[in-house]
Amino acid sequence: MSSSRPAPHLKPLPWATPWAPLALVEIPPVTNATPGQVSLMQGDVRCSANPAILTTVLGSCVAVCLWDNVRGAGGMNHFVLPNDRYGEKSTRYGDVAIDELEAGLLRLGCRMADLQAKVFGGAAVLPFAGGETVGSNNVRLALERLSRDRIRIVARRTGGILGQQVRFHTTTGDAFVRYIPAGIRGGFPAAVAGPGPLEDFVTESPP
Repeated sequence: MSSSRPAPHLKPLPWATPWAPLALVEIPPVTNATPGQVSLMQGDVRCSANPAILTTVLGSCVAVCLWDNVRGAGGMNHFVLPNDRYGEKSTRYGDVAIDELEAGLLRLGCRMADLQAKVFGGAAVLPFAGGETVGSNNVRLALERLSRDRIRIVARRTGGILGQQVRFHTTTGDAFVRYIPAGIRGGFPAAVAGPGPLEDFVTESPP
């Protein structure tokens, strides 16, 4: 007889894509002391050909994770706004951040044809009087840019009203998401900064 605890019930979120079902899996906790873990802040871009765990916390921001399934290399960005309209060349903008992420992986020997993407964030975390939100514009930019560059999106968790904490493993391309409870003010709680054993494993879409 198994002595493991039953996983707590998690209702599928209405904005989850139908081809990326939710599944709870148990994984070892990760701490800031874990070798190879890198936390991304707004405007950061990180790529690695070595085993690394890239983490970030998102609200209306978007993170694109790219993975080369041939070389086992991957990277992540974290951008705030969709377009660099004033020529700042800042990776706080999605068009610049995605170009930089792709360029970084190419410098590691990756090929565009071997890259696949997972997209996260873009929540409407602040009240908005109708129309589009910063989050939805960020998501649209990411999807359009990846389509332009012919990079297949294999999974996404975007939109909704909840923030996300994301963990991406550069060697395997695995991604894990923890949703941040609504109603948090003054920033994210310390408890969210360190993922627990139960998270939402981001499964890929069928071929």
